[in-house]
Amino acid sequence: MKKNTYSLLATLILSALYGTVHSSTAQADLRQQCLLGVPHFSGTPVAGNPNDLPVYIEANRGEMSHATEATYQGDVDIQQGNRRLQSQYAKITTQDNAGQLTRFAYIDGDLQYRDEQIDLKGRNAKINLNSKDSDLQNADYQFVGRQGRGTAQQAEMRERYRTLHNATFTSCLPNDNAWSIEANEIRQDLQEEVAEMWGARFKVLGVPILYSPYWQLPLGDRRRSGLLMPQFSMSSRDGFSYAQPIYWNIAPNYDATFTPKMMTDRGLQLLTEFRYLTQFGLGTVATEYLHRDRLKTYLGSNKSRHLFFWQHAATFGDWRLNVDYTKVSDKRYFNDFSSEYGNSTDGYATQKFSLGYYQPNYNLVISGRQFQIFDEAEIGPYRALPQIDFNYYKNGLANGWLDFALFSQAVHFDNDSSYMPKAWRFHVQPELNLPLSNDYGSLNLQTKLYATHYRQTSGKGENAEAVQSSVNRVLPQFKADLQTILLNSKSVFEGYTQTLEPHVQYLYRPYKNQSNIGAQDVDSNYLGLGYDSALLQQDYFSLFRDRRYSGLDRIASANQVTVGGTTRFFDQHSEERFNFSLGQIYYLTASRIDESEDNSTSRHSSSWSMQSNWKINSDWSWRGSYQYDTVLNKTALANMALEFNPSGHNLVQLNYRYASQDYINQNLQSGANRYNQDIKQIGATVAWDIDDNWAIIGRYYHDVALNKPVEQYGGIQYNSCCWSVGIGARRYLTSSNRSDTADQVFYDNSIAINFEIRGLGSNYSSGLRSMLQKGMLPYVKPFSLE
Repeated sequence: MKKNTYSLLATLILSALYGTVHSSTAQADLRQQCLLGVPHFSGTPVAGNPNDLPVYIEANRGEMSHATEATYQGDVDIQQGNRRLQSQYAKITTQDNAGQLTRFAYIDGDLQYRDEQIDLKGRNAKINLNSKDSDLQNADYQFVGRQGRGTAQQAEMRERYRTLHNATFTSCLPNDNAWSIEANEIRQDLQEEVAEMWGARFKVLGVPILYSPYWQLPLGDRRRSGLLMPQFSMSSRDGFSYAQPIYWNIAPNYDATFTPKMMTDRGLQLLTEFRYLTQFGLGTVATEYLHRDRLKTYLGSNKSRHLFFWQHAATFGDWRLNVDYTKVSDKRYFNDFSSEYGNSTDGYATQKFSLGYYQPNYNLVISGRQFQIFDEAEIGPYRALPQIDFNYYKNGLANGWLDFALFSQAVHFDNDSSYMPKAWRFHVQPELNLPLSNDYGSLNLQTKLYATHYRQTSGKGENAEAVQSSVNRVLPQFKADLQTILLNSKSVFEGYTQTLEPHVQYLYRPYKNQSNIGAQDVDSNYLGLGYDSALLQQDYFSLFRDRRYSGLDRIASANQVTVGGTTRFFDQHSEERFNFSLGQIYYLTASRIDESEDNSTSRHSSSWSMQSNWKINSDWSWRGSYQYDTVLNKTALANMALEFNPSGHNLVQLNYRYASQDYINQNLQSGANRYNQDIKQIGATVAWDIDDNWAIIGRYYHDVALNKPVEQYGGIQYNSCCWSVGIGARRYLTSSNRSDTADQVFYDNSIAINFEIRGLGSNYSSGLRSMLQKGMLPYVKPFSLE
């Protein structure tokens, strides 16, 4: 008999699809179910100060000995506003305290007290009817309208505070003793929504596992200083890891988190995050620091590893300031550490700032930028510091026919390598637009002038290449763009309305040799594309761009016609269900930037792209795209995604990605494709709430070119009303820690456990959203037709 075997991902998919039966029969989500287990205030709420409201007393028998004392027996029911006290015996007295009459209720025996905040049972109470001051014994309490219950040998209830002696607390529902806290004293601050505990013992299933002389526990959604839930993990690279976040609520507009993380195989790492919101803007400052990394990497061992991150945004009237700065100690940092501030798949860290002054018709921006590249190229990218941009816009000229725009820039380029040239670039770009439109379509005629001046300084050193000190480049441009929408109510599919949207564009720009801008030493891993230019990725929408290269150093000649179009299908509810776009560029003459054939398109060749979205039904969606690059004369990029997404975060996604080796080498920095071959990846992601308690996630990506899995991740999380636990196992491809050669492939294997106490706030999520964002290739919704 043949033995059937199932992979982890297949098992998760089968479990998810099977789980639709159970999840669809659930009467309510987890939060609603949890709130069904707590008492709720009944009756009509009474407005006003309850201490000023009259007191109503009902009993089987009452006796008044004199005007200041009365005794009630048998089913005693005392009500004052939203407060209600029931017992079998009560004595009501009125005392004169310096001219202020105060009413007290003395209860002997069992009692039950209810108001809009608490429901409790106890014995032998003294209650001030003019306030909420109450003292009682043997209390058994439960919060009203939210989770939280416990017991106390003695309870002192005041208007703002409740002090419990020899007490317990848990957010679990009755008959659920998953966890609890026992303390010598618990003080609850109702206004700040926090509980302070002295001599606290944390118990799981009645077994003590943690003692603390002092503990602070939030009782609501307010931010509170204290210890957050620890995180545990086990990795073949890090060993056993324990991270203990410490949260500091400095002020309403400041907070900080400190997380010491102990890794048995690597050492102690300290992670910090500081967030602020002031009149000078909002932002986040974060650091990660490991003094001596015991793991042997290409750096060696016992090396300091660190990260610094700063993100800031501010508005001062018409001024705007933005900072986005990330810097790490070495190029392999994100390969060796999991961080919230970067990923190994990014390929670089951004370091930039900008200060701008904005008016309705113009703006002035001063900025600077540089990138920390993570590949092995000997020469990195240029930094632009400073950069000054001035933009001016004026519409409705010539009796409303013409729109005018002016873009101007002055920027200085510098490089870490002394062999590379430096330069100042001054650029002015005026343009005129004549937009024409009617009910049938639109025609936009545009003329533009690129005027650029360079002041270049040659690099220093024996192998440095000399550059022309002064370069001028002037290029005019003309573009005519025609679009129209044709509506056909009788489409090829019955019940659907179809649109045809032809798009034709003509673009002309003369040729000018630009090889004298920047260095041309391709042997030193420099692509010879000036200071800030790179070949742009092409998709359907990029076919109608003005330029093939980013930046301003390489402006290719153009004498081309772009022909494209989109067809869409709408159902009877005017919802778009399908679209398909196809476009192609016809080069009337070759597009060039210099005399090199590698940087030129072939005459009469075309670059074309296809893209399609299909909303099959409310649960199933599909997307596909295909890009053909005529410079490479082969398929450049292709991808496809099929997703089943019936509700919420539940989904099953299958996808395919392809990028040719030539495309990667031509468009990215040298060394980005460390395995020197095409990227062909197939992948699958499943994330599912099996029911209100269980959630699963699985991810598998396989590189067909390498014939090896790139990443495998499986996680399961259990959620209850008062606690949750998640376990995730991950195996992903990483570069060798023992060699720097690309042909050696190693994997990191890890398992992580996260425990969370719930029921104290409003968070009842299944955890799928956070799990989907983890990993080398986090989930991205493939498309949306809404």
